[in-house]
Amino acid sequence: MYSTKQMRSMTLKTILIPCVALLMVTSCKKGDPGTANVIFSDWFKPDTYKKDTLFGIYGFKYDQAAPQITSKLLDSGTVIVYGKLLGYNPAIWPTTQVAPLPISLTYIQGTTMTDTWSALSTPGNIRIRFTNDKNYYGSIANSHMFRYIIIPGAVKVTGTTGSRNILTRSGKTLDAGAFQDIEHMSYAEVCAKLDIPE
Repeated sequence: MYSTKQMRSMTLKTILIPCVALLMVTSCKKGDPGTANVIFSDWFKPDTYKKDTLFGIYGFKYDQAAPQITSKLLDSGTVIVYGKLLGYNPAIWPTTQVAPLPISLTYIQGTTMTDTWSALSTPGNIRIRFTNDKNYYGSIANSHMFRYIIIPGAVKVTGTTGSRNILTRSGKTLDAGAFQDIEHMSYAEVCAKLDIPE
């Protein structure tokens, strides 16, 4: 028969050993199951654009290969495409300005016109497209720059947050809820939160 002191010691060991083992196993995990690292591209300049016409409006498009973008990622994650529109007069678009696409610029050049830059993400590809509401341009400058940021399986930009966390490039874990208003964050804020070089 065991004494009260021995019984307490055995009970404590019975509880502590499994708890310590559980803590060791969970502390080795890097993020929740299914969480992937944030992915970002370098800035790229389309060398040439292909001209197309849609509903009577000329468009210029460029396809950038993006093999990290899969159907699954498009269903559960976020792809944000940013633009540095360096082909404009700095009074219209400052050279240091970066914004997510779509970007619409209204200005006067003989008449009031609007340029629209948009991005379409599909599996394996990002399409950059430019239109001018007056069909003013026969070609466009190739000095504009773009980059994309992928947040896999974390949060949809206009949807509700998931329960998983985001693992940044430096290994820091962020709560997916922190990105509920990602569409209202500046480019610098997004880069700072995700540890991405600007």
